[in-house]
Amino acid sequence: MTDNDGASAGMSGAHFVPLSTITGLYKGSLEAYMRDTGCRDVVITMQVTMEVAGSKGNRFFVALGVTWNFDSSEPLADAVAADCPQAHKCLFGWVPAHRFGQDDFGIYIDDIGVGDTLQNGMVAEIIEQAAVEAAGMALTA
Repeated sequence: MTDNDGASAGMSGAHFVPLSTITGLYKGSLEAYMRDTGCRDVVITMQVTMEVAGSKGNRFFVALGVTWNFDSSEPLADAVAADCPQAHKCLFGWVPAHRFGQDDFGIYIDDIGVGDTLQNGMVAEIIEQAAVEAAGMALTA
């Protein structure tokens, strides 16, 4: 099920929304998207094609879950894998936002065998363009 802005309610109960929707309709503010939709569990998606180690045309489907109501990333990772377009390498990351400011807070990123720098960079692109940290701090306060 997809609404007018390209977001869909995934099997996990979280909204799946393209990064382009956050950057376009919500001016790069995940917080604005979450406040507008009332959803506190979002998976931001981005498709990327790039050259990797001299090999052109590598396609990636990058998904970052930002959630307050999930104790585990497993249902999100399963839903992302099911949504991953054919011929894409699927990269999943998870921000357990309910842990912001706590000692056990951390960002989980799958290892898909393309190197930490590339993997971390693709996830960081979503974090920066959607202002994930600002959303986490504002909605946790």
